Amino acid sequence: MTVKHAYGKLISLVLAALLLGSCAPAASNASLIATSVAQTVEAQETERAAFTPTSTQRPQTPTAIKSPTPLTTKAPPTAPAPGSSNIVACYSAQFVEDVSIPDGTIVAPGASFWKTWSVKNTGSCSWDSSFKFVFMDGDIMGGAYVYNFPGFAAPDDIVEIPIQLYAPTTTGSYSGYWKIQAPDKTLFGVGQYDQSLSVKIVVGSGTPANSKTATAYGITAVSYTVEPRCTAANTFWQIYVHLTSNGPLNSTFTILQSDGVQQKNIKLNFSTAQTKTFDYGEWSQRTITSSPNPRWVQAITTAPTYQEWPQSELFYLCGY
Repeated sequence: MTVKHAYGKLISLVLAALLLGSCAPAASNASLIATSVAQTVEAQETERAAFTPTSTQRPQTPTAIKSPTPLTTKAPPTAPAPGSSNIVACYSAQFVEDVSIPDGTIVAPGASFWKTWSVKNTGSCSWDSSFKFVFMDGDIMGGAYVYNFPGFAAPDDIVEIPIQLYAPTTTGSYSGYWKIQAPDKTLFGVGQYDQSLSVKIVVGSGTPANSKTATAYGITAVSYTVEPRCTAANTFWQIYVHLTSNGPLNSTFTILQSDGVQQKNIKLNFSTAQTKTFDYGEWSQRTITSSPNPRWVQAITTAPTYQEWPQSELFYLCGY
C-alpha cells in the first residue's frame, strides 16, 4: 500500500467513525476512533518498512587519487660574487715586452721608425680585424690616430702590434699613449689598472738634449742562451749572447769564461734600436777529469761605453 492510499484510508475511517458516533454512546465512539487510528498508523509503519533498503553492503571507500610528482628543475648556476677570481673580463690585456724602440730610445730628428709592442690577450673574448689600435694622448709623432688591428688573437694568445711613426724634427723627449678598441667602441689597455701602451723617444743625434732624463745611444741589455750537449767523453755548451741597443751604434764587447779563456773585440753594428744575437760557439768540458762545479760566461761592453754585465752560469755537466 502506498503512502497516498494509507492517508486516504485514514480519512475514510475517521468519517465512518463519526457517522457511527452519531448513533452510538459517547464512550463507544471514542474507543472506536482510537482503534482505527492505531490500525492506520500500524499500516503506515509496515509500508514504510517495506521501502527500507535491506542490503547491508557498505559503500566503497573512494580510491585516493595520487598527487602528481612535482617537476624538478636544476637550480640556475650561481653567479660569482663581485670581485671573485672566477670572473674573467671579456676585454683584458697584458703587456709582454717592447719588441722595438724601448722607452728612452734616441731617434734622429725626422726619422721614420716602427714601434712594436708584444701583448697577451688575458680576456675571455678573441680579438680580430674588427678591433682597432687608437691614439689616446701625448705626442702623435706623425702617425695615424687609428690603426687596424694586426691579426687574430684568441684568449691567452700573444700578438705583436706594430705602428709606423716619425720622430719630430725638434730635439727633446716625446711620449705617445695608445689603447685597443673593441668593435663596440670599448677602449682597454694593459694590466690591472688598464694602462695605455706607451712609446717614449728622445730626439737627438746621439746625446739627448736633457742628459738627466735620458741616456745616449748604448747597449741597454745583455742576455744569454746556453744549450748543453753530451758525448761519451765531453760536455759541450753552445752559447749565444743577445745584446739590445737603444739606437744606431757600433758596439764592441768581450766575453769571458770562468776558466780564464776570453774572446776580445767582438763587434756588432746596430742600424736602429734593436736586439742582435752573437753566436759565441761551443765551450767543451771533459766530464771525467773536471769538477762538477758550475761554470759561467760574462759579456763586457767596451764601446760605446764600458759596462760589465751579469754572468750566466752553466750548471749542467754530463755524467753528474
